[in-house]
Amino acid sequence: MKTDYSEYQNILEEILELLRTYNEDHWANYFRKSLELLYKGKPQKSIAHTLGAYGGMGSFNDSLCFTGASEVVANRGFSLSNILYLECKSKRSIFKRALEF
Repeated sequence: MKTDYSEYQNILEEILELLRTYNEDHWANYFRKSLELLYKGKPQKSIAHTLGAYGGMGSFNDSLCFTGASEVVANRGFSLSNILYLECKSKRSIFKRALEF
């Protein structure tokens, strides 16, 4: 049975758009690579790459600020960050990732 990654893709695309709009260039470039891996048919590599942004000092959830965004937009961005993390954790499979090499 194939895993459906469409929700992961939608979240990634939406957060990437917000990051670009609010000049979060470093993280926009980081998640662009996750999206490229997904488009290349390597969803588990994409998920592993995305999860690499979370945790530790200076991580995505530590340094995200959406400078200049309205409170509603910023809250959506922070919410997407949490949703993206949870989606990745639910879809992560070390076995499937090994098959993508």
